[in-house]
This record gives sequence, structure tokens and C-alpha cells, in this order.
Amino acid sequence: MKHVILLATAILALATASDVSAQAPSGTIPDALRASPLPRQQLSGPRFGFTTFTGDVADLRQSAGKGLFMSQFGWQFETQLVSTTSGHQALLEWVVLLGGVEQNEMNLGVSWLAGYRLPNGVEFGVGPNIGLRKDGGEPTTSMVVAGGATVPFGELYVPLNVAIAFAEGGPRITTLLGWIAG
Repeated sequence: MKHVILLATAILALATASDVSAQAPSGTIPDALRASPLPRQQLSGPRFGFTTFTGDVADLRQSAGKGLFMSQFGWQFETQLVSTTSGHQALLEWVVLLGGVEQNEMNLGVSWLAGYRLPNGVEFGVGPNIGLRKDGGEPTTSMVVAGGATVPFGELYVPLNVAIAFAEGGPRITTLLGWIAG
């Protein structure tokens, strides 16, 4: 958990430093390092995939007759906060997922991630998650660390991400695929 907090702090420091450098007086920062004054891009789109349960949660699910895998369908709302002239991007993302439809579960999960994308499309992010269940049980919370890549595919961008949600009872591993019309 200490590593997750350090990673989150580093990402936020990078995003803040990029934002501050864009406001610095001319001549103090080389142009190659200056954030470009681009408008915020909205890079949202559908996501679908599955979650794998591990640890005590996996054991509880099996004893309740539920599977270790659960489908996920949802939407990622992504805003590009900062873009440098070299192609690096600081991102803010909300991911809303409805899971377990095939098992009559209807779990709702919402994640808020601070992320960073490299010019080659490799990306990573970290942030909190809250989950609500159809049966009205206690909400679950976790810390999510995600990574993947967004690659161009014709007129679309196609993201493929893997996220690990660290929570009591064992981590959950989610794989998502989708597209961004942009």
C-alpha cells in the first residue's frame, strides 16, 4: 500500500508541476519542456471486460455459488488535463462499471483515477474505487492501480487496460477493452 501512495503522489506531482510550468514566465523553462496550451480533450468511451476475484472474496463467492469471474460493462469519462509538446499527457478519469449481469448480481463500481499517458500510448493511473451491490450490502472501497495502452486504430483509439483493486479480502483484477471516438 505504501508503494501505491508513493505512485499516486508522484503522478499528482507530475501533473501539478506541468500545470505550474505552463504558467511560469517566458524564458525560465525551455520551450521543449513547456506544456502546450491545448484545450482539454474529452476522450471518453465504452468499456467492457471482466473481473477476476482472488483471496477470501474468491472463497466467499464460490461458497455462495458465484463464479470467480464477473463481466463488466460501462463507460470511461476521460479528460486530458495537460499535454506537453513531446506528447506526454496528464489525465483525469472516471470509470463507471456495471458488473455481474450474467450472475444476476448488478454490482456498480466507480473509480476516480489520476493518470499519465506516454507519447507511445502506454498509460498508468491510480485512485480510489467504491462499489455498491444489488443486495444493498455495505459499500466496498479499494485502491486501484491501472496500466495499459491506448493505440490508434483507424479513426478510433482503442484502450486495453488491466487494473488491480487492492481491498480487504484480496485483490480484484479487472481487464477492460473499449474505444475512444476522437
